[in-house]
Amino acid sequence: MIDVALQKKVTAIFLNSCFFAPMLLMTLAITIAPVVSAQSACDVPASNSWLVDERTNEHTVENFWNGGGNDGIVLPITSDFSMDLSINNDSAKAISMILTTGKSYTFCFTYIGDSESPPSNGAKADVYLMTEGNWDLYQTNYELRYENWLDVIGFLPVEFRDTVTWMPFRDVHSYEKVTEDYFSVSIDSMSSSWLNDGVTKYFLVFDNWDNNRNTDQSASGGDLNIELLVDVENRLVLPKFTAYMLVAILPLSCLIVPVIINSKYKSYGLEENNTENKEIIPILEQLN
Repeated sequence: MIDVALQKKVTAIFLNSCFFAPMLLMTLAITIAPVVSAQSACDVPASNSWLVDERTNEHTVENFWNGGGNDGIVLPITSDFSMDLSINNDSAKAISMILTTGKSYTFCFTYIGDSESPPSNGAKADVYLMTEGNWDLYQTNYELRYENWLDVIGFLPVEFRDTVTWMPFRDVHSYEKVTEDYFSVSIDSMSSSWLNDGVTKYFLVFDNWDNNRNTDQSASGGDLNIELLVDVENRLVLPKFTAYMLVAILPLSCLIVPVIINSKYKSYGLEENNTENKEIIPILEQLN
């Protein structure tokens, strides 16, 4: 009887763990993930402790051939840095860099109107994070800015037009009509190709012209100065198998648990009771 009770308890614990394991893993992942706030993210020293030019490059959108290849960058960004930039009216600048896994990057930026050429539309502009291929398409869009972009790609069906126009990284890293803002990004895996010597560059673009996006800020009407702070923190990377566990445990438990319950039900029904309870019925003898 003790063995049967223990077996039932073990079975119950296993079934409950199958249901609650995904929720526990999700809670653990959220709890141990680093939390980045605006105050802590922008707490970067004004003076850099390393030579930023060795791992970053500055590009202008007017120079179409500036930005191809690797431009000498081979090492990723691993430390905090700050930078001051300026962009003219109806123009854009970009900072290219290599982002690596195991790090969380927080970009804090502020637009300030230039005193010598103040913006007539206010110190507002756009910021985009994009990959190198999208930067090339972004430059093409700038070259054709005086033409109707839809007329240029009008021969393509609507569902294929995204293949010939630029897109922000992961389709979400676009920050438009802002004076100051911040955002964070982490790279899950490193990608490479033979065109860029085995590394992928990312371009942080400061946009001060009216690009082809309907939601962007038009040109400010003057020059803008930019204060850029980049905070780099170590990021706890969970093993890849945890994602498979989170996705697979619940569906598998819905399949396995009924099978286990059914097998246990049948096994209990097939158990033989070897203990024979013999009752002795007293015989009452009639006394003559």
